[in-house]
Amino acid sequence: MQEAPYPYVWLGEDGILRLDYGRNPRIDLEAIQSALRQHVAISTVPRPVLVKGQGMVTSTAEAEDYAATPEVMAVTTAVALMQPTTIARIAAKLYLTYRRPPYPCRAFDREADAIDWLLQYVPRE
Repeated sequence: MQEAPYPYVWLGEDGILRLDYGRNPRIDLEAIQSALRQHVAISTVPRPVLVKGQGMVTSTAEAEDYAATPEVMAVTTAVALMQPTTIARIAAKLYLTYRRPPYPCRAFDREADAIDWLLQYVPRE
């Protein structure tokens, strides 16, 4: 049986691409490259992205650098980071302060709020 790609990526009916990294993920270069391959396979139109993970999410410097490459920027209009815990929200704020992604990016603790914010970045067809 073939293993499902990591992270799990899908396009919602609302036009928002979702990435689910699972429980306590460490997002490395391979994971973010897999997410981009899946994104492009689903839609080459630039889309907003909701990034989810449960528990404490960490990432490598290589993954953070790759998130700002022209390949990622070409298909990404905005990113919402779901950060359900206080520690995760603090880590996300530090990331956003020091890394400053080249597209709009915010951290949220409620998925409904993240989706409301991302909807303004959905391409009009």
